[in-house]
Amino acid sequence: MNVLFAVAEVAPLVKTGGLADVAGALPAALRAAGHDVRVVMPYFRELREQGLPVVGPIGASFLPVGERNEELRIWQLANQATPVYLLDIPAAFEREVIYGEPDDDRRFILFARGILALMQQLREVERWPIDLVHTHDWHAALVANYLKTSYHYTFGRVASVFTIHNLAYQGQRSARTLALTGLSEGGLPEDHLGPGLAGSFNFMARGILFSDVITTVSPTYAQEIMTGEYGERLDGLLRRVRSRVVGILNGIDTVVFDPATDPHLAAPYSVADVSGKRACKKALQQECGLEVNEGRPLLGIVSRLVEQKGLDLLDQIIPSLMEQTDAQLVVLGSGNAHVQYLMQQHARVYAGRMAVRIGFDAPLAQRVYAGSDAFLMPSRFEPCGLGQLIALRYGSVPIVRATGGLNDTVREGYDGNGFRFHPYEAGHFAEAIGRALRSYRDPESWALLRARGMREDHSWTQAAQHYTAVYEQAVRMVRG
Repeated sequence: MNVLFAVAEVAPLVKTGGLADVAGALPAALRAAGHDVRVVMPYFRELREQGLPVVGPIGASFLPVGERNEELRIWQLANQATPVYLLDIPAAFEREVIYGEPDDDRRFILFARGILALMQQLREVERWPIDLVHTHDWHAALVANYLKTSYHYTFGRVASVFTIHNLAYQGQRSARTLALTGLSEGGLPEDHLGPGLAGSFNFMARGILFSDVITTVSPTYAQEIMTGEYGERLDGLLRRVRSRVVGILNGIDTVVFDPATDPHLAAPYSVADVSGKRACKKALQQECGLEVNEGRPLLGIVSRLVEQKGLDLLDQIIPSLMEQTDAQLVVLGSGNAHVQYLMQQHARVYAGRMAVRIGFDAPLAQRVYAGSDAFLMPSRFEPCGLGQLIALRYGSVPIVRATGGLNDTVREGYDGNGFRFHPYEAGHFAEAIGRALRSYRDPESWALLRARGMREDHSWTQAAQHYTAVYEQAVRMVRG
C-alpha cells in the first residue's frame, strides 16, 4: 500500500518524547515489509537550523484558517531511505518551541490543511495515489475529520488510521476554534464527550470519531482508556467506537539499542557473553560518583521527571531503600522542577549511594541501561513504554507497575522477565523491589531471568506485521 505517515515529530530530526521514536522507526519497518510509506511533518525552525539538505520547494499554495490564508511551501529531505516531506508554514512553525504556544490550535489546523495540500500534490503532480493516511496524536487528528467531510469528494477512497500515543494530551480548545477550521458542528454531538469537554473543540476526539481504525500503543492501554480511571473524559466516546480500536505494542530500534555494538558503552556484551556488562556497571558507578562495588545491586531510572512516571512513589521509598538495603540508585531525566528538587535532595543525603543527573543525555541513558542491574518504571499510567523494552535488551531487569504496555511486556514468576506490582502504592512498589533484590542474591536465578529478557524480540518488525493487518482492515472499510 501507499501510506502517508503524518506526525508532528520524527527522531532523530525533532524529538520531545516517545512519539518521535515511533515515527523514526515504524515507517522503515513498514517499508521493509513492502509498503511505500512516506512521512510528512512540520518544518520547524529547530529542524531548519540543523542545515540538512532539502529538495524543492516541490509545491506551494495558501492554506485557509479562519478568515486568513497562510503561505505553504513543501520541501523534501534529501538522501533519505524513507521519503520525508516538510511543511514550511511560517505562520505556524517559525517558532522557538515545538508545542505550547497560545495559538497551537491555529498552528495545527494549518498542519492538517498542509497535509491535505501535500496529498493533492502527490496524487496530481507525482502520480502517487494514496491508499491510507496514518495520523498520530492530536497534532494531526483533524486530517481524518476533513477526509470524512469537506474533502470526502476528493479523497473518498483514502482510508485513515489514527494512533493515540498518550490520551492525556488531547488538544482541547474552546468552541471558538471551530470557526478556524472551516468545519461544521455536525458529527460531533455533545453526548459523545465527557464532563468538561462537551461544547469544547477537541482535536483528539475528532480524530477518534472520524478515523476508520483507531490504534493505541499497547493492548492493555486500549482497554484502560475505555474506563473512567484512564479515559481522560473520552472513555464514553471510546466505548462507542470500541469495535474500531486496536492495541499494538511499540517496538524499539534494535540497531541503535544493541549492547553488542553500542559505541557509548565501556564494553560490548550480548546474551551469549555478558561479561562486558560488569565493566559497564563499574564505569557507570565511577561516572556517577557511586561506590565502585560489583556486589551492590545498581538500580536505574531514565524518565521524564513528572507525576505520570511514578516519581512520587520513588520519593516515598528512597529513604527505606537506602537505609534498609545495600542498593545503589541512578536517576536520569528532567521535568517538573519540584520533582527534580526532591531527587537532588535525596542524592545529597545519600551521596555515594544515589546519583541524579538532570537533563536529556541519550548516551548516558544507554550507559544507565547497560550498567544497571534492574530498571525502575513505577508509572501511574504508561501507554506503552520504551524504557522497559530497552532495559530488557540491555539485561537490566525491569521492575514496573502493571499498567498499559508495562503490563503487556513484563512478566513475573515462572518464565518471567521482571517484577511487577499492581496497586499504585509506595508499599507495593517497595515490595516488588524487595523481591528483585532477593532474586539478585541468587546469581544463577538472576542470570536466567536476565537472559530470558535479552532473548526477546521487541523489534519494529513485529509491530509492522500488526499495522499491516490494521491498514488492510481500514482500506476494506472504505472500499467495501
